[in-house]
Formats: sequence, C-alpha cells, structure tokens
Amino acid sequence: MSHKKPRFQLSFFSQNIRRRLAWGYSLLLILFFCLSLTVASCNSELINSFTAKKQNSSSNLTKIVRIGHQPFGALLYLKAKGSLETRLAKMGWSVEWTEFVAGPPILKAIGQGKIDLGYAGVAPPIFAQSEGVPFVYIANDSALPGSIGIIVPENSPMRTLADLKGKKIAATRKTSAHYLLIRALTQGGLQLKDVELVDLLPPKAQEAFLRGEVDAWAVWQPFLAKLQEIVPAHFLTESEGLINDRNFYLASRSFASDFPDIVKTVMGETRQMANWITKNPERAVEFISARTGMKKTTARSLTKSRTYDLLPIQDRAVEEQQRIAEIFFRLGLLPDRIWIEDRIWKQKLDL
Repeated sequence: MSHKKPRFQLSFFSQNIRRRLAWGYSLLLILFFCLSLTVASCNSELINSFTAKKQNSSSNLTKIVRIGHQPFGALLYLKAKGSLETRLAKMGWSVEWTEFVAGPPILKAIGQGKIDLGYAGVAPPIFAQSEGVPFVYIANDSALPGSIGIIVPENSPMRTLADLKGKKIAATRKTSAHYLLIRALTQGGLQLKDVELVDLLPPKAQEAFLRGEVDAWAVWQPFLAKLQEIVPAHFLTESEGLINDRNFYLASRSFASDFPDIVKTVMGETRQMANWITKNPERAVEFISARTGMKKTTARSLTKSRTYDLLPIQDRAVEEQQRIAEIFFRLGLLPDRIWIEDRIWKQKLDL
C-alpha cells in the first residue's frame, strides 16, 4: 500500500524555497546596483580629473607665444623693454623668448614646432619654403642698405671682388650673406664654383677668420661691428647697391591661423618699438647697451646700419623675393621653383 505525502507540505516547502531564492536574488541585484554606482562615480571622477588636467595642460601650452629673435632688430629691443609681456598678460598670454644667431635656425625651429614667431632676412624663408617649412610672411621692414658686407684682413692683398677667385670664404648658407656673396661674385666676373664656400655660423666664422683659416668673410651686423672691435678689417664690398636686404616677420602657419589676434598684438608692439628707435637713435643705443651689455660702439653701428620700421607685406617686397627665388633656382640651389605669394598671410594687418 503506497503512502503519499500530503500535497500541502510540498506546496509549503516549494513556496518557502521560492521566497528565499527571490529574496537572495533581490539582494544580489541591490548589491550589483550599488557597486555599479560606485564604479561609475569613480570612473566619472577619474575621467573628469584627467580631462581637467589635459585641458589645463593644453591651456598652458597654447597661452605661451614663443618668439625667436636675433642679436639685432626691433624684437631685441622689445624683449629688453618688457612691454609685450605687459600687454599680452592682459590677454591671458605670456612670452617665451629664444635668441638665434641667424635666420635659418629660426625657420628650422618654426618647422620643428619650437617657436611660433620670428624674423629673418631675404634668403632664409626662400630656402625654408622650398624645404616645406609651414610658415607665412606676416610683415616686412624697409630695405637695409649696408647691413651686410664681405671683409678681408686689413693686411690682405685682396682689394677687388675678382681677387676672391680660388679663395676660401666663410658664409652661412641660406642667409642674406650667402646671397650677397653670389651677387658680389657675379659683379667680379666669378661664380660660386670659382671659390670655396665654408659654411659656418657667425661665431665659428669669426674664429676661423681670426685664425686665418679663411681668406674672407661674408656676414651682417652686428657681427661686422663686433669683429672690428677686435681687429681692423677691409671691406671688399657692402650690400648697398648689390642687394635689397630686409627683414621679414614670419609665423608658423598654424599659429597665425589659430591666434591671429596674438600675431597682430605682437606686430603692433614691435611697430611701436621700431618707431621709438627711429625717432630716438642715440637713446636706443644707451637703452640696448644698458639692458644687454652690448658695447655702445656695436649698438651704434647696429642702429645706423638698418632701418627700424614695420610694414604690412608690400607687393614690391614680394616681387623682389620672387626674383631672388628665381636666381637660387637657376643656380640649382633650389630643387623646384617656388611661389612667394603662396606664403603671404591673408589677414589684414593694421600698422
């Protein structure tokens, strides 16, 4: 005879088990929900913290304008005065200055993203454009008569440009001094192949000149004046009448595009400084000598050898740059023909 357990007992136990399972499942859901909220909160805090740090870092980088200058020109005086820092601080920006001995290193630094603004003579930007450096012409000053020269030792027998044939000549390639040498050799009935060009930056070139390792040196102010403080030298020629050298103010293409107001502010302050130098040449000599330690004789030669003004890029300057680029191309110094107009900043510069 079979014995069956009452059905109500099975039902009771079954319901009890289901209730316990449901309670346990609910508890797990609650714990999972709380854990999810905690993780989400932590992740949110981490993301917000990372984003804030990234934004702060980015802000710090973009709010510094990095300017390259040479040991001459209005930017040298502007750096010494400190007025640009005061003006830009009101706009939430600071200034980082870097000195270079020549134009080509300035263009190289722009290409490497190390500086945002700088200036150079006629030749460096032409070569830089040929090499694909992403820059634009912002402004120019007037022609600089007599700011570059080719010198020989005072006791050298060389007295004409034709005497340079077969000689070792120090010059910095891709600079206006390089261009002057080309023009001077042509005037003397020579070509670059008729001389040995020794490519040296001014400090090294001066050492080579003083040691007698080169026969002549093509260079610009203030290095000409500094050399003459050490030893007397004879000028074979100066740039006046041979080339129209001038300074071009240049900017990284991306910086000029992203921060046109900063570019215009820097140029405006530079223009004011240039005007002051022009109107007060002797006071400018005293000022730069006191601020930089430059000898007054050097400062005076520097002030007299160049014009201090600032102009929006002129059509005449563009045309002259194009002619120089064509000369370099014909001589095989550029691999391809370039067009200066492609690199002129399109923003209106009110000066």
